[in-house]
Amino acid sequence: MRGSRSLENRKEASENLLRVSIEKLVYGGYGLARSGDRVLFVRYAAPKELVDVEVIEEKKDYSEATVRRVVIPSPSRRDPFCPYYGECGGCQIQHMDYTHQVEVKEAMLLETLSRIGKVRDPKVLDPIPSGQELGYRIKVQIKVRNGKVGFFRWNTREVVDVEMCPLAHPRINDLLPHLRDMAPHIPELQEIHVMYSPSEDEFLVKFLTPTEVEKDLLSKLREDHLPKEVVGVGNYSRLRLILNRRYWIGRDHTYVRVGRWTFRVSADSFFQVNHTLWERFIGAITEGVEFRRALDLHCGVGFFTLPLSERGNFIEGSDVNGSAVDDAEYNARINGRDNVIFVKSDAYRFLKARGGDLIDLVLLDPPRGGLEEGEIKVLTMNKPERIIYISCNPSTLARDIRYLTKRGYTLEGVRLVDMFPQTYHIESISYLRVQE
Repeated sequence: MRGSRSLENRKEASENLLRVSIEKLVYGGYGLARSGDRVLFVRYAAPKELVDVEVIEEKKDYSEATVRRVVIPSPSRRDPFCPYYGECGGCQIQHMDYTHQVEVKEAMLLETLSRIGKVRDPKVLDPIPSGQELGYRIKVQIKVRNGKVGFFRWNTREVVDVEMCPLAHPRINDLLPHLRDMAPHIPELQEIHVMYSPSEDEFLVKFLTPTEVEKDLLSKLREDHLPKEVVGVGNYSRLRLILNRRYWIGRDHTYVRVGRWTFRVSADSFFQVNHTLWERFIGAITEGVEFRRALDLHCGVGFFTLPLSERGNFIEGSDVNGSAVDDAEYNARINGRDNVIFVKSDAYRFLKARGGDLIDLVLLDPPRGGLEEGEIKVLTMNKPERIIYISCNPSTLARDIRYLTKRGYTLEGVRLVDMFPQTYHIESISYLRVQE
């Protein structure tokens, strides 16, 4: 009876599958397909392949589906290397070989610039691939729910329990068993954020809880469970995207060396995640640049500001994150750069205060939402000769490029930076200049 029921279930599932051809990959990591007049966004698909898919969610204008059987595979398809792939939602395109991942992301970037930004045939510069497709992340955010320690499933808040993550730096994977042992002892623990410095071989770790953890308890747990390379731990709360520090135990910063540059990075400061392309990323920003006066908006700890300072007379950096600005000022001193200053300010106020000043170059590195309306208006009023725009979201980049090109700028080139292999995330650099 049980075997008969199982056979019936398999037959029913098979009858519910749709056979479709995947046209291309679109932003989000989905394969685009069509069934009749219905558009399908298909998880775990690859371009130019025939697959049987199961519809998992019906939307007003499209359906979301997932691959159940590959009938004719894409030449780019490969076996995933992570045992959690398909359960954990951290990766979306691990089933494609890395060369094709870079090509697909570049195509998605250009398609978005064309569709939203109305940019036709921009000059495409050589991409910057990751130096490694595994072990590249120096920062991870681990989720904790119902005794599980790991990462969310695709588009859910359900945690997949994991023992390791192939994308994380190997030393972070070495730390994970210690964190798993420690997690049950921290009341209401929701997240663990880890940052690792490859040059110093040391960690900073944040524990996020809705109510405060007793400081003596966290101190004892750190001593009992964590290796000496964890130089500091903190207890935090979260309000939407904002983290609030309750207290810190130990040292709250580390140092990161990138080529000949040394950066102090505090626990509450931002730093670029992929350690395998840091130097090439800096080179793509600084190469061939000359200026008398430049601005670096959303400057963080001065990752680009300090190398840029060698290319001109004077540069100012601004950021709303006070921790990052403190680090940036310190980093200017330890790297011997005296032609740079940093200001704690949002980009709009920073630009507005410099209205009418002669500015040759502005470097932009905004969050995923892109440039705010007031910010981009003041930027175009100031009319710097050159703009270098670093983006982590092609949709908001395209929107902003369209605005800038309507107001006298030419897009001279665009370059993909593959900061996040195995995922759909797209980082890029756009180079703009005032029209002659």
